[in-house]
Amino acid sequence: MELTGDEEKVLGGGSGPARELAMRILVNLGELEGADSLIPIVSAHISGVSYKTGGEGLIKMLERFHDDGGKVSVPSSLNPAGMDLDRWEGMGIDPAFAEKQGRIIELYSSLGVQTTCTCIPYEIFSRVHPVGFGDHIAWGESNAVIYANSMLGARTNREGAISCLASAIVGRTPNYGMHLDERRLPTIEVTIEGELTPLHHDLLGAYIGVNFNSEIPLIRGMGSPERPELKHMGAAMAAKGGLALYHVEGVTPESKRCDPSSFENNIKERVEISTEELSAVKEELYPTIDGEIDTFVIGCPQLGEFEFRRLNRALEGKALLPGKRILAFTSRDLLSSLDVELVRGVERAGVEIYRDTCMVVSPLDMMGVSRAGTDSGKAAHYLPRMSRISTELMPIEMIIEKATGPR
Repeated sequence: MELTGDEEKVLGGGSGPARELAMRILVNLGELEGADSLIPIVSAHISGVSYKTGGEGLIKMLERFHDDGGKVSVPSSLNPAGMDLDRWEGMGIDPAFAEKQGRIIELYSSLGVQTTCTCIPYEIFSRVHPVGFGDHIAWGESNAVIYANSMLGARTNREGAISCLASAIVGRTPNYGMHLDERRLPTIEVTIEGELTPLHHDLLGAYIGVNFNSEIPLIRGMGSPERPELKHMGAAMAAKGGLALYHVEGVTPESKRCDPSSFENNIKERVEISTEELSAVKEELYPTIDGEIDTFVIGCPQLGEFEFRRLNRALEGKALLPGKRILAFTSRDLLSSLDVELVRGVERAGVEIYRDTCMVVSPLDMMGVSRAGTDSGKAAHYLPRMSRISTELMPIEMIIEKATGPR
């Protein structure tokens, strides 16, 4: 891999031990992936924040960068933590866990990372780090990566916690994968027949992720989908199959800007699927669970303004039934930007709103959750695997129906 003189200097320790270590990580990654060079980035979004998933190893890594004088060199934001940083006691979080989680946040802050604790940087990026079409970035967090590539037209691979932080410190990333024009062309065409409901978007993402996990889909027949539905579709696609990019005809920026012939000539398979078929495969993708569900979790990816408004309308005149809980997860930046009455309307119905975290990276078992219902294909995929919590995917309307009654 060819390095510039400045990059060689950093690799040789001329800019301090933290930047040397970060550069070595990136060079090793680039050589492993066959990159020809490093390229500048305009922002980083760092995953690997929750003590639940990172543990002591994460703390030791951050302490090393801190002790070596590390600082990020581009605007950098942070993925969700393992708890609401202010209301962790109300979540039932063990004080020992809270202490470790606080140390992680403190260390990231010392490195110059903005402790946003959000998985939806694309919904707050105008206040954190603007990202535009064609910008090279280094983002972790599967839903943020696929959204940035697909809906913003930015360019990022699905980075791990270590490579994200290294890129943030050096301001570079290896030039391979999603950074290359030829790797962003669609390889499969998926045509939808029928009208998609919000739940169908999760099912479509999961279906593509499971069956075409090494492809880049061009999706046709979706009409004019709402952005929150595409947010959920991409999250399910990335969770089930690890995809980092999709195109929707006439909607996503590259589908509108690129030469149509370049898209057509690269497609090697064409698939048609109806909404009825998607409904039919739900049980295969997300099996129904046994037993009564008392807790419902929403906000994976974290809730944005559109979802809060939809939730507030659905809860009007309703309140949670005895023994039922709805846990809603969002970012503090986004929550603080919402109309106060909108938030109060959701809380009056009995919904518990938590910031800085999400149900996947927080220890739900400490909150007394053993089975859950969710409207998130991503959460329904990860919760059984990461938290051993039986989880059932269902539309938000069903969640409201099962959890509430007249106020």
